[in-house]
Amino acid sequence: MIKKINAIGIALAILGLLSLSNLSAEGGEDMFKNTGKGRLIFGGHLYFDPNGLGGTVIKDGLSGGTRIISKDLDSNGTYETQVLSNQSAFIPDNKLTTLHHLTGGGIHTKAGGPMQGGGLTLGYEKDVGENFFWRVGLNISTKISGGHTTSSIGPYKWYDVYWNFRSAVIPAYFGIKLNFGEKSSFYVAPGLHYFRAMWNVKGYNDGDALAAVLGSDRMNQLPVIADSVRPGARQEDTVFSAGGVGFNYIIGAHTKVSDKGFIFMEVETLVSGNLTAVGATKSSGGLAALSPYPVYPVSVAGNYYRFGYKLEL
Repeated sequence: MIKKINAIGIALAILGLLSLSNLSAEGGEDMFKNTGKGRLIFGGHLYFDPNGLGGTVIKDGLSGGTRIISKDLDSNGTYETQVLSNQSAFIPDNKLTTLHHLTGGGIHTKAGGPMQGGGLTLGYEKDVGENFFWRVGLNISTKISGGHTTSSIGPYKWYDVYWNFRSAVIPAYFGIKLNFGEKSSFYVAPGLHYFRAMWNVKGYNDGDALAAVLGSDRMNQLPVIADSVRPGARQEDTVFSAGGVGFNYIIGAHTKVSDKGFIFMEVETLVSGNLTAVGATKSSGGLAALSPYPVYPVSVAGNYYRFGYKLEL
């Protein structure tokens, strides 16, 4: 976070010096053609790995961790501990893909991989003087691909899990821009944002059926799924939701394509801390593997790659 803030500070300083230098050299006339004018913003964006859940989907999964049972052996207070296997409500893609290859496709897995997000942007910006502008907006994001994994034994689909993410972000900016020629501008701006976001995971992991088909001995020979939750996590749908504020900045450029129209491309970076969110499991398997009220982070931090159209008013 500190490196990102330092980078934007350096960029702002460089642009400020360039602006002052050019204004001095050219008298400030004709440098900024849209002084005092406002523009409506319509755009779309891509957001890769929402909430940073890629590692959870691919290699970690969601489980309650290793369970340990302690037994009192004697009056001296000596204890024996027995370590039981993990109970995974949601198995990571890499384990299920390994299982697919170990069984030659007998246990067929289709892994969706991490989520990829996208969304829409609406906003308004207005020039201030010749060099500066302010901007406010609303960004709506959701999952557009990935995050859906299934595994089957013959015709029976024993594992079907779907991840999702949604967010709404209200950013505000005050920045500097530098025109190139009569039609194009490069701009950079820091700001603050408020966000509300949620992610959820739903579906089922029918470890009971898997054990019945394969048998306990064969299950234990396949450690990839030996920890599949029993009792099964059926009709699970756990939601984690939180909201907060953070720092953000944009770096972008637009060019005029008509009397009042501009096309633009930009990268918006949100720097937000992970907020703690409490979910509520719905299935007996989810309750056993995770807890009745599991706790995980929610965040909108990351880079949003945006493109769109600006209409001058």
